[in-house]
Amino acid sequence: MSLVPGRLPHAIAEVMKHVTHMNDATPYRKSGSGQDTRAGQYVVDTMTSFGLDAYLQTFETYDSDLGEAKLEIVSPEHRSMKALACAHIEATPEGGYSSELVDVGPGGLSDYEGKDVRGKIVLAEVSYAPSTPEKARIAAMKGAAGILLMNWGLDDGEDIPWRGLKSVWGNPTPETWKDIPRLFGISISRRDGIAIREMMKAGPVTVKAEVTSIREWRELKQPICWLRAPEYSPERDQFIIVSGHIDSWNPGLTDNITGDAVMMEIARVLAERRDTLRRSVVFCFWNGHEVAEAAGSTYFVDSHWEQINRNAVAYLNIDSVGMKDTNEFHADTCPELSTYVTEAANTVIGDEVPVVIGRLDRFGDQSFFGVGVSAFTGRHGFSPDIVKKYNGATIGWYNHTEHDTIEILDTSVLERDLDYWTRAVAGLATATVLPQRFSPRVADLKARFARMLDGKKDPAELTRITAGLDMLEGDVAWLDAHLDALAAGNAPDAAVARANALSLRLTRQLTFITGSACGKYGQDSYGVSTLHQPVPLLASLNDFDAAAPASLEAKLLTTKLIRLRQTVTDAIEAAHAMIGDLKSSV
Repeated sequence: MSLVPGRLPHAIAEVMKHVTHMNDATPYRKSGSGQDTRAGQYVVDTMTSFGLDAYLQTFETYDSDLGEAKLEIVSPEHRSMKALACAHIEATPEGGYSSELVDVGPGGLSDYEGKDVRGKIVLAEVSYAPSTPEKARIAAMKGAAGILLMNWGLDDGEDIPWRGLKSVWGNPTPETWKDIPRLFGISISRRDGIAIREMMKAGPVTVKAEVTSIREWRELKQPICWLRAPEYSPERDQFIIVSGHIDSWNPGLTDNITGDAVMMEIARVLAERRDTLRRSVVFCFWNGHEVAEAAGSTYFVDSHWEQINRNAVAYLNIDSVGMKDTNEFHADTCPELSTYVTEAANTVIGDEVPVVIGRLDRFGDQSFFGVGVSAFTGRHGFSPDIVKKYNGATIGWYNHTEHDTIEILDTSVLERDLDYWTRAVAGLATATVLPQRFSPRVADLKARFARMLDGKKDPAELTRITAGLDMLEGDVAWLDAHLDALAAGNAPDAAVARANALSLRLTRQLTFITGSACGKYGQDSYGVSTLHQPVPLLASLNDFDAAAPASLEAKLLTTKLIRLRQTVTDAIEAAHAMIGDLKSSV
């Protein structure tokens, strides 16, 4: 039985009305600029006109504005280069800072092997390998004084991107305050970066940077808009979180005016069919995304944690939709929603372009992994050969530059993205039985733990985890069959509600294990390298494996790993007990 609804009567003309207004009236929506608030008020007014409960949520965060930047090649020749200051950086000393330049390629941990960058400026490429804030965190950790970021795109590209370097996700705590990179940062074009690399082939290159910096705590506002299911709906308190970011660089048409416009149109369509909704939907337009690093979504999690933990069905993030010249459709999903997401994508896209289903990683505003909310995203994107041609530009060579304009938009692509998202949201809001199925989640857990433990010492009897997953595998096979039977028949509402509630509780137990390095109640740094481990929560197993036997480090890590094992086995046991309780009652 399909849970994906047929085409709903959405209107691309309505989407373009919002795109045009935001592009003309609020082209520079940088957090704290004032235009971010004006754009937010437009969203609130629009959503209120559809009958939603819409308001601007106010929060305080550690933000930053752009300063001024100058860059000179001092030797082996003298040359000035165009540059932009990054946000969330330290200023250079008065008069500037000069040093030898060290090329660290992509800027990941392994790229620093054999290189002493203490007090020097490093040259790194803009990419997601790792993300830019993680490049800055690693550079600062290695003792670099500054980082010079060469753009992605074609090697002769002259575009210079705006970039933020605050790696700490959301607001810092006393423990993470020190993890905010304390170095200066400058962006340059790829053409100039290539020219510098050519100079470095002949010998050392010295550069001089002058950069100013503005960092401050400030209040931001973001639109939160509730579409409440009818009072008589049996699961009205449950809700789907539909989100995109409202702050952006100038003009940020596909990043993220188009996403915001799609969200408003989905709200209009569903509001006209409110009487069909089984669950509510909250549309969140995050502020503090680009520079304060997911500050708005993190604040929403912190301010609504108990409500999210109890009743959030899924988290959907809509970003960078409608991009021109895309040649694939990319949908990234958590395991338990993989079947639903695949069906939605194939239903809408058909054979227009290849559909690529991927694993959802923690990026953008994915602030809900710790809580354990099922999540997915989706948009038209670029095939690997195009990404390679543009040196890692996964979301367009124009991203975060002045060229992300109306010329980049393809309305036919945007309409298909709109169709995908409208059906995906409507399906979750109206389905009698939720589409989560848990055999893929347990299979993913088993595969990840097998990779994590492969060939490593095991001081903490971590194989207890794999034994628990073996037990859970049979449990979820029964549960998935039970959910399918409920979806196919006319089951009593009480039985359906109980099964749906169990689906939510299971995601809370099983998501954080592989989606978070810091556990259920914190936020990992943006793009932190630990998250690329098969099981981020057990990343310290690598440290134990490298430690000298019987060393103090090994002894301390043994205790840490034992307690982490307990965290995981406790979650598995809780999942086993929940399914057992349901099984005994049917």
